[in-house]
Amino acid sequence: MKPFVFAAALITASTQAHALSCMMPDAMLTYDMLSQAPETYFVLYGQLAFDEALLPPTVMDPPVAAVAPIPARFVGQGLTADGFTVDVATDLDLHVGCAGPWCGSAQSGVQAVFFVDATTLPLTVQAAPCGGRIFEQPTQAVLDTLTTCMQDGACSAQPLQ
Repeated sequence: MKPFVFAAALITASTQAHALSCMMPDAMLTYDMLSQAPETYFVLYGQLAFDEALLPPTVMDPPVAAVAPIPARFVGQGLTADGFTVDVATDLDLHVGCAGPWCGSAQSGVQAVFFVDATTLPLTVQAAPCGGRIFEQPTQAVLDTLTTCMQDGACSAQPLQ
């Protein structure tokens, strides 16, 4: 299994006539899934600042195939085996994904855990219609469990909300 850097999303598309069906996103399941991906990810906790006016509507009629990346600035901490202990301040791109008419979203200035693709420049974070890479306002239990995931290398804990 590939470790995360710093010490180490199921989308169901439907036609416009049907509602988007999503599984509840879970930070630990996302950690486990991405730890097995060929790409390398940073796990960051802090705030993303960007121009929310650049976000597409969460429902678009007609649907669009692609949304331009949104420039953003992250300030917070990176996950290590000791917790979120590495100060991080970096520019990155917010990529908003769409499935049919439904698009992902994010909020500027909100504390969140971000799974950031570290294999691209600029760094990128995905906001998919069903979530899965951005977890806003996580509880301390979620942050502690992600630290345990980093220490153990695997993360199959039950969802904590």
